[in-house]
Amino acid sequence: MVRTYKRKTERAKAPPDEMQRAATAVIDGRSIRSVAAETGINRNTLQRYMQRKEKGITTIAYGGTALAKRVFTPKMEKELADHIKKLSDQFHGLTAEKCRKLACEFAKRNSISVPINWENGLAGNDWFSAFLARHHLSWRIPEATSLGRSTAFNRTTVGEFFDNLANGMDRYKFPPNMIYNVDETGVGNWEHGTK
Repeated sequence: MVRTYKRKTERAKAPPDEMQRAATAVIDGRSIRSVAAETGINRNTLQRYMQRKEKGITTIAYGGTALAKRVFTPKMEKELADHIKKLSDQFHGLTAEKCRKLACEFAKRNSISVPINWENGLAGNDWFSAFLARHHLSWRIPEATSLGRSTAFNRTTVGEFFDNLANGMDRYKFPPNMIYNVDETGVGNWEHGTK
């Protein structure tokens, strides 16, 4: 089950520069209520921002909490995502469970404390879904690729195939209605779109 959070309120949605301008107006002597009404910022959000600003905290909204709950730094996450992509490119696709296990091992080897639900040796489902979204990855069940097929697919053999195809087309002058697609899925005539 993949969970996607949907906002239930418009609170804490103001951009940082707008919040700063509103805070400056309040510091200049205007009331929080009047500044909030003028700028369209939620009054409670602006009041909380002013209280945090007095304590020296300049972040807005709840982003600080979300960042604090992150397991890996952005650099470490990118390293993990690049490793998973590299494995996939080398025909070693990982299942979701193996990716979650890899993330947990990565955290342990780097002495990073993990959430309680990672104690079983697997990263959490929610973390995994968010990780895929943050790095624009999609997950599919990997299919086995034979060694012969994966090693035969290279620049030389593909170039040789298309050279042979061009030579055959030039030599025999096939009309379009005589060009067929023949593969594992069946035989189809390209011009008439039949199979």
